Amino acid sequence: MGVIALPTTASAAVLAVPGVVTREDLGPLPADVDPGLVRVARADAVRGGDLVVGYFDDAPGRRRMPAAHVGELCYRALPAQHPLGWDVLTLDGTLFQWSPQDTVLVIPREWAPTVYRPGDRVERIAQPRRKGTAAHHRFTQHGTVADTEDGTVTVRWDGDWLPTTVPADHVRHVDPEIVADDRLTYGFAHGDTVTAPGRPDSKGTVVYLWCNSAGDMTAHVVWENDAPSDEPVHSLLPAVALSAA
Repeated sequence: MGVIALPTTASAAVLAVPGVVTREDLGPLPADVDPGLVRVARADAVRGGDLVVGYFDDAPGRRRMPAAHVGELCYRALPAQHPLGWDVLTLDGTLFQWSPQDTVLVIPREWAPTVYRPGDRVERIAQPRRKGTAAHHRFTQHGTVADTEDGTVTVRWDGDWLPTTVPADHVRHVDPEIVADDRLTYGFAHGDTVTAPGRPDSKGTVVYLWCNSAGDMTAHVVWENDAPSDEPVHSLLPAVALSAA
């Protein structure tokens, strides 16, 4: 059994906690993840673009942690502090469930870089545009990469007319499995073009999905010729063939 000894310092700023993790502890990592690059970091030291692969199960003061074993988590971090000032963080961008001192298993972004190319589907964390939505509610907004240069990506976000240039560590690739699961569960996914039976000439883009107070899955749709509106997903129809992601 190999042992990964974690030093107290390293060139990657994310490495903030010394420790030892055995390869057996790491569990089932994705096939393209090198276990020799995994490091332990405090949750508040994780940066955008770092690859989160699990949590260190012996972390003191652990609370509100995901019900997962080491190695079952794997995503590009989009971290943020809770907007209401609570002492809690999100690492995936939407779920606030980490204390600053919790320890996480990561691969620093310098050691597992992401390459973006024009045409790639990416996502960022955004705030809903609906009135009356809680300040801490966040969702993943999808878009298509138009250009890349010097550590930035220019993206045409679904539902927006003009492209936006943002740092590359503010986005991550869209997971096609999540898109497929949303379509299977709700009928649509972020970015799908839809129409309504009562107005077949109108087309719109699903910007995000949310569950209303009645428990119905609802789509926020940006229409081409009408004002954006919330629509129950069962009242929408696909306007074009759905893409793979």
